[in-house]
Amino acid sequence: MTNLAYDALDLHVIRGRAEAPAVSTPDREVDYATVLEEVGALAGAMRALGVAPGASVLVALADEYDELLAFLAALRLRAVPVLVERVHAAVEPEAAPAAHLPSAATLAVRHRPHLVVSAVPWPGHVHRPAAVLYRGPEPQDPETEVAWELALRAGRTDPAPASRADEVDEPPTDAHEAAAEACAYVVGNRAVLHREVPEAATQVGRRLGGLLGGRPVTLGR
Repeated sequence: MTNLAYDALDLHVIRGRAEAPAVSTPDREVDYATVLEEVGALAGAMRALGVAPGASVLVALADEYDELLAFLAALRLRAVPVLVERVHAAVEPEAAPAAHLPSAATLAVRHRPHLVVSAVPWPGHVHRPAAVLYRGPEPQDPETEVAWELALRAGRTDPAPASRADEVDEPPTDAHEAAAEACAYVVGNRAVLHREVPEAATQVGRRLGGLLGGRPVTLGR
């Protein structure tokens, strides 16, 4: 199965585009090498928190750049990122009203994530994950909760590597079909299969498609 984070970041660096802009925010432009370094570090921290291939990682972050980093980090581990869908009326006039979209709590009950990445204190009575990574709130339980900056510092000492695809000699057809039908990520009510990537039905899908195609991704608008 192709590693989507590898194709979105590593390949561009390998092909000599390390300093090319990958992500543009209202404050700065971030090149492929920097995004790759941050994603590798965050993925290393997630791996240390027990995230394994196929595990669900709920990402509930308000900052779009942080959300993209966590999304790509989970993909790097071949985990399944689960994102809270946001509606941007100017861009998606036909999207469902926000009131009809599942909340982070609803997604947690539905997908039972191993790790929750959150910008607000997580209500443990909704779902108690194995670990919580906080971007902002102060961790209260040192056994299960970690601050974002601490996780990044730890992850930089042992970043998660990625290869383009599993090394398998002439895999059978049914293995290819199973990989294509596997869930790549979830956004709100939509589960996106590997065979559907890249897709343009969700905001993060368009952003992933841009990175896969070597096009800079613009955030904040």
